[in-house]
Amino acid sequence: MWNIKEEDLDEFRMTCKDRLSPEGATGFMFGGILYSSIAVFSIIVSGGWEYCMVLLNIGIVKLEVLAYALQVIFFVLYLFPKAQFKFQKLQTLVVLLYAFQMATILLTVLVVSEIANNSMDRITLNYVCLLYLGAVIFHIVTTIDTFKLASEGAFSMDERSVSFFSKTKGTMMKVASIYALILLILIYFHNDYAFDTFIGYVIGTVLMVKKVVV
Repeated sequence: MWNIKEEDLDEFRMTCKDRLSPEGATGFMFGGILYSSIAVFSIIVSGGWEYCMVLLNIGIVKLEVLAYALQVIFFVLYLFPKAQFKFQKLQTLVVLLYAFQMATILLTVLVVSEIANNSMDRITLNYVCLLYLGAVIFHIVTTIDTFKLASEGAFSMDERSVSFFSKTKGTMMKVASIYALILLILIYFHNDYAFDTFIGYVIGTVLMVKKVVV
């Protein structure tokens, strides 16, 4: 483990004061559940109830529905001020759940819709899986880099303080951008998608990478 002292996180604590406070986290949850709800209900409205029942046979949809249900439950729980302070440690995990949903739900909706319509072949599915895998690896590397910076006092208030966006993160951003661009191009030419569908893939990928970094 890195030897991270409390004084090494002074600047980080100031940055996250409002973002990770009990009240601020609840506001983030509201935005997260609103975003997820728009994605979920757009499928229901466009496809109808029978279409949704078909989607429920897909494993990834069951996971998304479970995650969305947990979002609703935790949002209602943290509407009560006492719960906001009583379950602060749990709130950290809940915020991660919301961030995960916001990062992946758009791309998941696109993929699941095509699977349900039998319009996605195995090759395209492999490309999409590589996108998700790349995001996971990117997340792990940037998280390790953040802990390394913290151990070196990068988030302190003294002369050791440096930017959160280190050289490693900059390199990873470039590699991730090229990696995602190549996969998106392969997906587009392999399927000859309509422009609006392809833009959906692009936006979903950008959101996934952005949430991983931020």
